[in-house]
Amino acid sequence: MRLENSELRAFRAVIEEGGFRRAAEALHISQSAVSQAVAGLEGKLGVPLIQRGKELRLTDAGRRLFDHAFEVLTGEQQTLEDIAQLRSGQAETLNLALSASVNRFHAPGLMSSFHRENSRVRLQVAEMPARNIIYAVLAGNVELGFGPFQKDMQAFATLPLYSDSRHLVVSPGHPRFEAMVEGNAEAIRQTPLITSALDSPDLRPSIARLRDQFSTVWEVSSLMLRVHMVRQGMGVAFVDRQLLSEHPDCADFHIIDDVSFGTIDKQVGIYYRTGKQLTDAARQFIALCQRRWSL
Repeated sequence: MRLENSELRAFRAVIEEGGFRRAAEALHISQSAVSQAVAGLEGKLGVPLIQRGKELRLTDAGRRLFDHAFEVLTGEQQTLEDIAQLRSGQAETLNLALSASVNRFHAPGLMSSFHRENSRVRLQVAEMPARNIIYAVLAGNVELGFGPFQKDMQAFATLPLYSDSRHLVVSPGHPRFEAMVEGNAEAIRQTPLITSALDSPDLRPSIARLRDQFSTVWEVSSLMLRVHMVRQGMGVAFVDRQLLSEHPDCADFHIIDDVSFGTIDKQVGIYYRTGKQLTDAARQFIALCQRRWSL
């Protein structure tokens, strides 16, 4: 089974334009062609995608397919724009996603060095939670990911650059601070874990065991906001060793090291989809990182 981009384009237009007729006008094709494309998708997938009526509503399957269509077609448009720029003599784009810690400690120096050596290359650099970087690279929305590796990276070509560790920390401002520093598991289970993102336990069963150690999980993408929330005693968080040692707002954080899950060792580096033909800009950035870490 293959989902054609023409079908996805018609389906996406129906939702974004608010109807089959408007989608046909936007795409400059007949309304019957739009209807056939959507019906073809529903036939291939074996589920309805749109609830017809006075207002079009996506089914659960339709919402999932819409997300897929958006990612695929956005990547296609970006590729066409890049090729058009190359055809007109403009430089290509370095499309890169970084984790918060990489962005804080390494990105400023790397970007300065890269720009000095490749001043004509356009930059598209985004900070994302590590999980989101993986999805963005897989979807083709970014070319390179730079962050911690997951256990299963079979879909990627990887370049390990350095090792790091993250530590569970609590602030003296937390109402159960004393019990936590003694490794009291029950006190920890009564407080939220503040993290950038945490995979669903359905996707990664090991996450369920970590999630179960806390009262709930708050997903906060901003690193500095997570630090602030820990300082205010709102919960606990895993923080990089380098941030603990260098950032003044973390000076009084206490590492909870009397529990088995208190430390997470990680390998950090660059990755991209296996088999992908990298742009010259991406290869130049990888070479820069190899020199920086003397690989």
